[in-house]
Amino acid sequence: MSTLMRRFFDICLLRAGPEDLPNSRFLLQATLLGYMLSGLLIASTNQDLWTATLLVAIDTALLSGLLFMLLWANGLMRRYNQALTAVLGTGFIMELISWPILVWQGHNVVQPGVTNSLMFSSLLLWGWLFWNLLVLGHIVRNTVSTQLLIGIGLTVLYLFLSFNVSRILIAGQAG
Repeated sequence: MSTLMRRFFDICLLRAGPEDLPNSRFLLQATLLGYMLSGLLIASTNQDLWTATLLVAIDTALLSGLLFMLLWANGLMRRYNQALTAVLGTGFIMELISWPILVWQGHNVVQPGVTNSLMFSSLLLWGWLFWNLLVLGHIVRNTVSTQLLIGIGLTVLYLFLSFNVSRILIAGQAG
């Protein structure tokens, strides 16, 4: 495994922070592409391609915009590239981890009589969600030099906004 991939895994395991990544425009662009492709893979499991693409674009814009505002408000814009690279790179990894669980869960939903399997996959997804919150909170904590609970709180705010924007978008598409 390359040193760079190991660094992203270390961030996912809370052993490193965004400051441990190179401040590279190319790396930022590569992680952006990976994040968007993995997001498209996830979103297309239960959405048509157009809606999935729109959801991923909105999520990415919301994520990068909120991070930008947070760093701008704290006078820490010099950390933006590394922080966004960390968020996108770990998001790529986390989405790839969740994808087989989502596919498995979708398969279990359509088959009657597999409640134990459906319950187990749901528990795995809840565990993944909490791990993802912890990783994003850890990145925010390191980026703005605050407490982990504040980082997690800001992450929950982002997820709440993202979920509601997506819900409104999907409801608007259906109508």
